[in-house]
Amino acid sequence: MCKQRDDVINLYYRATYTYCIEEFEREMAELKDTHLKCYDNLLEIGIEKISRVRSPKRRYKMMTTNIVESMNSCLLAIQKLPIASIAEFIRDLLQRWFQDRRTNAREISTYLIRYADDHIKQRVLQSQRCKVHPIDCNRFKVDDKWTDTIVDLEQCSCSCRQSDLDELPCIHVMAVARLKGMPMTALCSDFYTTGWLKHAYSMIVNPVPKPEAWNIPDEIFHRIILPWEKKRLTGRPKKSRIPSAREFQKQKLCSNCGGKGHNKRSCPNPTCSTSKPLKKHVLAAFASKKDIID
Repeated sequence: MCKQRDDVINLYYRATYTYCIEEFEREMAELKDTHLKCYDNLLEIGIEKISRVRSPKRRYKMMTTNIVESMNSCLLAIQKLPIASIAEFIRDLLQRWFQDRRTNAREISTYLIRYADDHIKQRVLQSQRCKVHPIDCNRFKVDDKWTDTIVDLEQCSCSCRQSDLDELPCIHVMAVARLKGMPMTALCSDFYTTGWLKHAYSMIVNPVPKPEAWNIPDEIFHRIILPWEKKRLTGRPKKSRIPSAREFQKQKLCSNCGGKGHNKRSCPNPTCSTSKPLKKHVLAAFASKKDIID
């Protein structure tokens, strides 16, 4: 997007993570004035792909889920193995993952999962500072000393849109619920309950039986699989993937001057050094060697 521009990166994150449409438009306008090329790149990518408030679907707290990169990091050690061995490794990995998460789900004694339970506990004190003004039996005006919001208790929605997008009560909805004597757990989505967590990992990943016990259909057993027609490219095959043009590349850090974009050999200031001074016993050893040489 934009290298070595912390102000642009901060504007980008504020625009993408906000829940308010007006704040998103304001941050994007400031980003346009600050760095037009970065603004045009975001429009080319698509605002609905980078913004929480403009996304057609709920993103909750996850702004991106690149499962390919997550699996690549788990398969680095077995990339040279045959495809059958890699498939067996993935099966065993999923089997352990599902079993660990099933075990963790059984240990949860609360109605909500730990994430949702911690979310409510952290915002209870903040909701106590809000002032609630009833509009009618279902709609309320809530003042949190920074802004005024409208809460619709029947729809469990708030004009700040945090409850609408995350499906967890914000401080404004919690303030109204405390006034009406409603339990906070009733305002959370069913996806945050322990029952749904157990259901998500209820599938059992079974081990592969021995080949003698396989029941292979005849149309697959008699199928002839020909070798690949394309020839393998000459040279050593690449192990690391090629990063896309929009990814941030890790910058080099000079150990001599501490600058970015170059190393010690290509440092433009060879006389400048940020290294730690030598200790006294090292200097004494150099001095003794110098006396011997002299």
